[in-house]
Amino acid sequence: MTTEEAILSCMLTDEIAAREAVARLTVDDFVVNSHKIIFNAILQNINDGIIPDLITVTSNARHEALLITELSSMIVSTANYREYIDILIEDSSLRKIQSVCTDMAMEPDVNTAMEKLTDEIGQVKNRMITGIDYSARATVELTLKAIDDRMLGKRPGIDTPLKKLTVITGGWQQSDLIILAARPSVGKTAFAISCMDMALSKGKSVVFFSLEMSRERIMDRLIIGRSKVDAYNYRTGKLTNDEILKVQNAAGYYSEVRAWINDKGIIGINDVEAFSIARKREGLCDMIIIDYLQLMQTRKEKNRTRDGELSELTRSLKLLAKELGVPIIVLSQLNREVEKRSNKRPCLADLRESGAIEQDADLVLMLYRGALYGEQFITIGNEEISTVGLGEITIAKHRNGEVGTEYFSHNDSLTRIGSWPTSEYGTEF
Repeated sequence: MTTEEAILSCMLTDEIAAREAVARLTVDDFVVNSHKIIFNAILQNINDGIIPDLITVTSNARHEALLITELSSMIVSTANYREYIDILIEDSSLRKIQSVCTDMAMEPDVNTAMEKLTDEIGQVKNRMITGIDYSARATVELTLKAIDDRMLGKRPGIDTPLKKLTVITGGWQQSDLIILAARPSVGKTAFAISCMDMALSKGKSVVFFSLEMSRERIMDRLIIGRSKVDAYNYRTGKLTNDEILKVQNAAGYYSEVRAWINDKGIIGINDVEAFSIARKREGLCDMIIIDYLQLMQTRKEKNRTRDGELSELTRSLKLLAKELGVPIIVLSQLNREVEKRSNKRPCLADLRESGAIEQDADLVLMLYRGALYGEQFITIGNEEISTVGLGEITIAKHRNGEVGTEYFSHNDSLTRIGSWPTSEYGTEF
């Protein structure tokens, strides 16, 4: 008896098995043509609100009456119908992937070929998800465990570089898509690097995709921040013996952390998915950072607007965050409209193609440094504070919490960022 015969036999004798099978299977999962006809007949019964059995199914597939009769008496117990469904999906998925691989050999464009294979693999993965209990009881158990962890002082997320930001957000949360936006030169990359370094200091694994800077320059910033040497001396090779020792110690630290800096010239969503999934399978991906969104390559489709391209990227990244169960921090540029206002502080409307980005993001953070726009002082509470070495981070969207503005301290080279107010930087990197 084949798997196809087994599941059809279960469907003909057990209504529950029939309903679950038509929900998870398609006619293309069957190879034998007569089995396709019988499956469609059962599907028609269920769609018509009729319980499938020997008589009702035969009425929809009269030419297969003999086979339907044989199948109806073939299975004694339907206890293993879910296993039969899983096996049929596995066999069907393997055939589809093999078919796509065959088609790829005839495809002249490698990017198009990879997109087809990635799409098919994504569909297969969605169908292969089994064994998860989605019941309310199981969900309550997960929720109560999270409450117990918080009562014990355990944060559910990964610490941010700023203490107040961590308190408000609970840290970078699993499955969240976080947008970090600002105008050029405000410090997006510097803040993202500080996010990476904080996670690494807590023993987390980080995958950093750098579409603008080389991985050597990213490591330069990390080493300068941790060693606390003068950035100018470091970049011009004028380090003292003491500074060289500090640099060597910092380099030794980073050679042992679990971090990957991918600076491949052109990075698309396929590259991000493949590289991140591979690290996750190794147990080495707790957080993903992408610098930055507008430089990512999109899948080629005719007559698609830039808004459509960004929508595809953000949606795909959100689905990846959910699939891997990790936070994904994505840097984004702001449009030039902010420069035309007297108040240069950014808002959600300043996001480039904001409809797509804002919709999919769980958390939108915006950076601002008044000193770049000639502001000498800002009022915080009842105090006039110098803007030198001071930055603002605004929580513009927070799907699961409050919004507002917090402040951070930084040095001139933006290699050290920390919580404000402080005489020292709360985060060193």
